[in-house]
Amino acid sequence: MTANSVQPAPTAADHGEAPLQAARPQHRVPREVDAILLCFRTAARGAHEQPPAEDLLRVEEARRTVRQRMEHCGLTDLAHDVVLIVSELLTNAILHGQHGSEVSLRVGLRDGLLMIIVTDGARAPRSARPADRNDTEHGRGLLIVNGIAEERHGRWGATSDQTGTWCELPVAGIRSAA
Repeated sequence: MTANSVQPAPTAADHGEAPLQAARPQHRVPREVDAILLCFRTAARGAHEQPPAEDLLRVEEARRTVRQRMEHCGLTDLAHDVVLIVSELLTNAILHGQHGSEVSLRVGLRDGLLMIIVTDGARAPRSARPADRNDTEHGRGLLIVNGIAEERHGRWGATSDQTGTWCELPVAGIRSAA
């Protein structure tokens, strides 16, 4: 898994092509486009099989990459919440997405919003629903994303084609470059 600077990346609102940009320390907005793009293919498996450890290790790698990038960009105050959102969305993509398909993560800044988009190739409804009270480890991912988005005055939802989930969080003091 690698972090790359990319130019076009979908926005949360329309899942179309638009540039994302990240802030530098001291919240200076760069002139160039800067974003994280991570892509990997999940292992093919049966409908009721658990994902292999290699797939789940991708989540740990992504958390580490995103945390480093957030710190590099001077967004340490958001890092914990963003890493948690990334972890929940990627885990959902691996567990519930189309097995054997590409999963992608995009993170960047645009118009004062930190954008996180995870796609998994599965056209499926994505909603935060109450978790099973008897299951202490599963079923709370989108509830966590929703809680962080509400607390940070952001929002989240499904991509327009229903193959991914996005979250956007406002970032104080960041504007788009002119």
